[in-house]
Amino acid sequence: MMKKIFFSLVIGSATLIVSCSGDTNSDNANNADSVAVEEQGETINFAETEKYQTLDPIQILDVGSYHVAGQIFECLVRFDEQDLSLQPSIADSWVVDENKKVFTFSLRKGVYFHDNACFEEGKGRELKSSDVLYSFKRIYSKLPGNYAYTALKGKVLGGEAFYNDAETPMGEKELKGVKIIDDYNIEITLEKPYVSFLELVASMSSAIVAKEAIENDVVVGTGPFTYNKENDSELKTVLKRNKNYYLKDKQQNQLPYLASVTFNYGQTAQEQMDLFLAGELDVVTDLPPNAVKDIVNNQIADFQDKPVKYVLGRYPLMSTSYLSLNTSKAPFDDKKVRQAFALAINKDKLVNDVLKGEAFGPANNGIVPPAINNYDYGSVIGLEHDIEKAKKLLAEAGFKDGKGFPSVTLTSSQSNNNIRIALNIQKQLLSNLNISVEIESMTLAEVIEKEKYANTDMTLSAWLAEFPDPISFLSLFNGETVPASIEEPSYINRSRYNNAAFNKLYNQAISTTDLKKKYEYCLEVDQIVATDVPAIPLWYHENFRLIQGAVKNYQPNTMNIQYLVNVKLERIAAKSEK
Repeated sequence: MMKKIFFSLVIGSATLIVSCSGDTNSDNANNADSVAVEEQGETINFAETEKYQTLDPIQILDVGSYHVAGQIFECLVRFDEQDLSLQPSIADSWVVDENKKVFTFSLRKGVYFHDNACFEEGKGRELKSSDVLYSFKRIYSKLPGNYAYTALKGKVLGGEAFYNDAETPMGEKELKGVKIIDDYNIEITLEKPYVSFLELVASMSSAIVAKEAIENDVVVGTGPFTYNKENDSELKTVLKRNKNYYLKDKQQNQLPYLASVTFNYGQTAQEQMDLFLAGELDVVTDLPPNAVKDIVNNQIADFQDKPVKYVLGRYPLMSTSYLSLNTSKAPFDDKKVRQAFALAINKDKLVNDVLKGEAFGPANNGIVPPAINNYDYGSVIGLEHDIEKAKKLLAEAGFKDGKGFPSVTLTSSQSNNNIRIALNIQKQLLSNLNISVEIESMTLAEVIEKEKYANTDMTLSAWLAEFPDPISFLSLFNGETVPASIEEPSYINRSRYNNAAFNKLYNQAISTTDLKKKYEYCLEVDQIVATDVPAIPLWYHENFRLIQGAVKNYQPNTMNIQYLVNVKLERIAAKSEK
């Protein structure tokens, strides 16, 4: 069983552990008459494990890029930061026809791209329907690193014809399914009903960009914060308030409240904790449970004072860590080998002994995590740890007692947790199957590049949902996205798994408009993955999040969305000595 960490103070729901008087979600933050408060002009500081990989929306695959780009770019619709429902963004309304195939979006008036030299006189112009068309044409173009195409492949009418027409320049081609009605209304028609289309439209890969910015290779969006390469270094990226942002609060104050957002890179967990306690970081995530226990025990008054100094929460995430197996070549083209590896790895040991409880729990079921609402993930039967059965399967595959097994490498990013997990898996496979595994660690960008061209054997990976739906996880194994040639990149299905039964059920799941049937198909698909093992689910995620009490209206959520438009920092001025 996994170890759970409990503290002497447990307040409210299971997600909020310590916050005796502070509320990070409250709009009514002016209740301390006796203290001086600064409401605006502040910078909020976050920590990221590694610097973002790209700020081009169609190329984003990593969480760090998603966090930074999410402040710069916007989509037609967005996910609510609290309940993940769909909310207006660039489009202030939309209509879906009765056949669930035609989506008509009405764009807000007065949405402007950020000021930039790529525009006439350096002044950002108004976003129009033509920008939506241009952005979708980019998605359906053969461009380097275009992950967005994989996500939207087969969805928009005429998208594949557009993609496969390599002779005609993009601007001269017609994307049949995207039709401009006028400057502020645009119609998107699908090849067939797709129940999660709006969720895909809300994902960062569908963000709306300006042709001028793309052609001049500059980072320009319509979001609440702006990018300037002069404020970007290997240590941190600083985004500045978009003074022309189109939203205002109920009192007609200009949003966002924050003057800037800073993403700090490269600190260890302990360094992040030290910076937080020194007031130099405002939000810290992925905290080791022992460090959390120490700060609560040693500084309990900081969680109890009024106003509260620190807020501590424990949040489940729509995220699964797994071992991706390259099924396109030996030895993992053999199902029995994959199953043997899955049976040989003790996931409880990984969670309890290595992660020290820093997880929701071992992934003993399917690839889809429990944080997906109304999804019966527990009904998916995973392969239980069984060394004898693993040895038997390995022998049936021709490698009795591990003899003759080819050299294999486990590829991992350089994060401390991943290195420790990789070493433990290496130890277990040697002890349980007599198989030696070499470990190679590299930057996340290098891991992604190597894996998408099938140049790995096993890769320690994690997936954070792009939208709150099991499809986001099951799409990782959709064989129809795998290119015919090993020379071509496979962006999302990096195990290159292709199973006809999976593909058929997956297509039924994404086509049905009946939610109950959809989830039934998804569970069948999830079970295929659990049995066929193109990947070995290892653990489901949750994290501890430590937030300065000065941070108001910041809403943690299961998709790790950082919607900062309404966030304020209310620093309590030091009391003068009498």
